[in-house]
Amino acid sequence: MYKDYILIIGASSDMGGAIIRQLANENTVILAHYHKNKEKIETIAAEVSGQIVSIAADLGTETGIKALIEGVEAECYFPNKIVHLSAPKLTHIRFNKLCWQDFQYHLDIQVGAIATILGIFLPKMAKAKSGKIVFMLSSVIFGVPPLAMAHYVTAKYALLGLLKALASEYKTKQITINAVSPSMVETDFLSEIPKKLVELTAQQHPLKRNALPEDIVPLVKFLLSNESDYITGVNIPVTGGMIY
Repeated sequence: MYKDYILIIGASSDMGGAIIRQLANENTVILAHYHKNKEKIETIAAEVSGQIVSIAADLGTETGIKALIEGVEAECYFPNKIVHLSAPKLTHIRFNKLCWQDFQYHLDIQVGAIATILGIFLPKMAKAKSGKIVFMLSSVIFGVPPLAMAHYVTAKYALLGLLKALASEYKTKQITINAVSPSMVETDFLSEIPKKLVELTAQQHPLKRNALPEDIVPLVKFLLSNESDYITGVNIPVTGGMIY
């Protein structure tokens, strides 16, 4: 039986773990990228069926990106599905305290890495006329952005631009390229911003809580499925009524 080769970039994150648990089965090979937390990938692999291949790479370096690509190519000609989650942990820093290196780091991890990876695999998908790609964006790109997150917001807008450009270029190749934009999600991704801000965001939410990975994963799973074949170039907010 045909196997899906699913590359999850940032698989050791809380969101990545939730996605693996939803997607793993006997007909999938999940190529799980991580930077440092191999133990988390191993723990998840022990819980699910299907094959989990862990690939270590630092996406902040050209060497790391090359290592990821080579690790994937060692397992398959190309992954037919890709989920891009990687982003530096969210920080709350006023613009006048940021320097260009802060912006560059976010752009390198969130945009540069996936642009390079897709530069290798998208042409192969196009030749096969098969592929599904999902980016994790953020509700910060809707309406008025939050304060003290200019580096993060800038990278998310850049990633949205890449999404739109690629969806337009590959729309005749039976490749779907979409994004999910959740509001604040209760994960380790928030560990470097003030706890008070996380609590305040929950209090101000219409549902009086922040999102959980389980609120987001079903949509990611749908966008990777055949049921989403007629959807491409779309960025879908998942915000529980906070943003439409």
